[in-house]
Amino acid sequence: MALRFVSLFLLANLLLLTCIHAHMDHMEDPKLGYVTINDLQVGKTITIHVRTKDPSSLPHFLPRQEADSIPFSVEEFPYLLRLFKISQHSPQAKAIKNTLEDCESKSTLEVTKFCATSLESLVDSVRAIFGPQSPFKVLATTTFKKSNTLLQNYTFLQVKEVSSSKTVVCHNTPYPYAVFYCHDLQGGTKVFEVLVGGEHGEKATAFFICHMDTSSFAPDHIAFRVLGIKPGTSSVCHYIFPQGLLWVRS
Repeated sequence: MALRFVSLFLLANLLLLTCIHAHMDHMEDPKLGYVTINDLQVGKTITIHVRTKDPSSLPHFLPRQEADSIPFSVEEFPYLLRLFKISQHSPQAKAIKNTLEDCESKSTLEVTKFCATSLESLVDSVRAIFGPQSPFKVLATTTFKKSNTLLQNYTFLQVKEVSSSKTVVCHNTPYPYAVFYCHDLQGGTKVFEVLVGGEHGEKATAFFICHMDTSSFAPDHIAFRVLGIKPGTSSVCHYIFPQGLLWVRS
């Protein structure tokens, strides 16, 4: 299928490099990667994770026709465990059920969300949010050099804002094949591309989303605890981990 604004081949390779393994040998620390917009300056150092897993170990997207032929619902959970030969009480079974429950949860009036089980459905759903005639692109944190260090301090070497009138963020979720949980971002956001340098010479391009108005955030949101601020008093920016995809409409 020809894509008007995004190369299917290039996107497929980008997705392959950003998908996570269904068994998930680690989870990102939710306390990592929070800064304010004032922190997005050359010379700032933060602790983040930018290592990308070996693409050969990652689950691929299924072709759309194949993905659509497999049930994707909590109701079919017992059948899915049999299909994928996964033990009912295993961590993998729990992760799959959590993914199905998250994908079936209802959207709020303020947020549009969806789960994509194929590359084609992912692009089509993003286009539906942005509008059929709107140009858009996909961004992802990428590692320039191989590193065996899972977590280290990175210093901001270059910082530039990415032009965006609307954004959709997608999180890869644990499943036997590639599935992305996506939602749009409301309330005014800014996107920044940051070249970071690690302790051992590693360099990577990292992306940050900044929520400019945090007055509607829950008072107990982890960002406020990490940054020591209160709702509505400052912007909150969050690092997009390597497994995430950020779509922007210019």
